[in-house]
Amino acid sequence: MNDTEFQEYLRGLGLKVESAQDSDSTPYTVIRNITISGGSLAGHTCDVAIACCPSQPYVAAAAVHTRPALLPMGTRNTQASKLGPNWQYWSRRLDRPPTPQRLWTHILTVLTEV
Repeated sequence: MNDTEFQEYLRGLGLKVESAQDSDSTPYTVIRNITISGGSLAGHTCDVAIACCPSQPYVAAAAVHTRPALLPMGTRNTQASKLGPNWQYWSRRLDRPPTPQRLWTHILTVLTEV
């Protein structure tokens, strides 16, 4: 897997995908306007960002970033994100070999398990 394959997978699902950089110039894949389908955040809409991985094998970053912040900062392993003041960093890691579908499922699971 690589970032291009992940982005193509998301676009194939009909999602809007953009690029961004944080304050350290780290590139990110940004998925726009995700509506959370379950859990205490059900019905909320947010953007989600995942740091890009230039290496092979692909190693998913241990973080999911959301805009806007969906929880009080500092709760449930969240903090301010280097992507900017409107973003929230969620410390979560993917513990399985990454594929586009597994990474997307991981992101959705993080958002619905709150």
